[in-house]
Parts: sequence; structure tokens; C-alpha cells
Amino acid sequence: MSITITIATTNDERAQVQALFSAVFVDIEPNAVPVVEHDYLYAPLIAQVRNGSGRLIAAAMTCRTQIAAGSVMAQRAGLPDRFNVLPVLDAHSELDLLAVDDDFRGQGLGSSLLRFLEDELAKRKVRTWFGNVTVNLEAARLRTFYQSHGFTVLPDFAPLPPLLGRNWTLPGAAAPQFYFYKRPKPSGSAAA
Repeated sequence: MSITITIATTNDERAQVQALFSAVFVDIEPNAVPVVEHDYLYAPLIAQVRNGSGRLIAAAMTCRTQIAAGSVMAQRAGLPDRFNVLPVLDAHSELDLLAVDDDFRGQGLGSSLLRFLEDELAKRKVRTWFGNVTVNLEAARLRTFYQSHGFTVLPDFAPLPPLLGRNWTLPGAAAPQFYFYKRPKPSGSAAA
């Protein structure tokens, strides 16, 4: 299948991405995909795939962590960066959500989205890319998926190690099923 991946840059496109995520994931927050006006906080990169009729069939979002967004808000309010992430603010990105419409699964769309995002992150000089899989998802299948894309996948319930010398998880947050991470490289280079 030949596909085109674009970046969701308008609030209308992002609302459609939010609707896809809401259809695929249970209990997703209704504002998981930030509106354009909040890009200064999250620096999101939202990739989307549409079929020939324009229907959104797959999407993925990578962005700053909650800790980083909080540090940006604190800085704007004149408060200290208590997590000390501002020096490496745009050197990290968290793969927050990736979803493929059930009717289009198994066609390589998730893999294509990952390659697209990795290329974009490498261009933006992001040095660490990470994410997690929660306990209510298909952990065994997703573990294999992320490993096949060059991510280091941690054992179940192991903490995310410091990346870029910083802790990117909120203190006291529930541990996910597993974390994964890598250094983004353009698709023309060797795997991480």
C-alpha cells in the first residue's frame, strides 16, 4: 500500500487525530492531543495517514513530557525549573500515542509512522526518544514491535533510566508495563 504521511498542523486535523485515538484507546483524556495554541508547551509532532478518500486511518504523536511542559509553564511564571529539564528541553521527545484504525491494521502503517517520526526527530536534533506501554495494552506484541524498530525495551515494570542526565517520569506515577527508548537516526543510517 502506498501511503503519504503528513503532519497535523491545524486544530481540525488534531481533533480528527484525537477522535482516532479515542476510538482505539480506552479512557484516553479528551485533550490528549494539544491544540495548536499549546504547541509552545508540548512541541508536538503529530503524524497522520489518510486514505484516498481523506479518512484518517493512522496517527502517532510524540512530544515533550509532562515534566518538560510543567517546566515551561514554571519558567513563564518566573518560577524555578525544579526538574532541571530546560537545558535539554528540545533534545528529548516522548512517543505518547500511536494508533491504527482496526480496518487498516497489519499493513505496516505503524511502522511507517515510526520511521517518519524518527526521521523528523533526527532532523530536529532530538537525542533521546522514549515511550511506554501501559498494562491494559497488548504488551507482548508491542514489545516485539518496538524492539523490531531498534528501541531498547526494558523488562516489565522496570523504571526508565535517566536519559540526557534527567529523570523524565513524574515522581509517584504508576509504573507502566514497560518503557522503551532510543536515539533517533535518519532512516538511511544503521539501526540504533
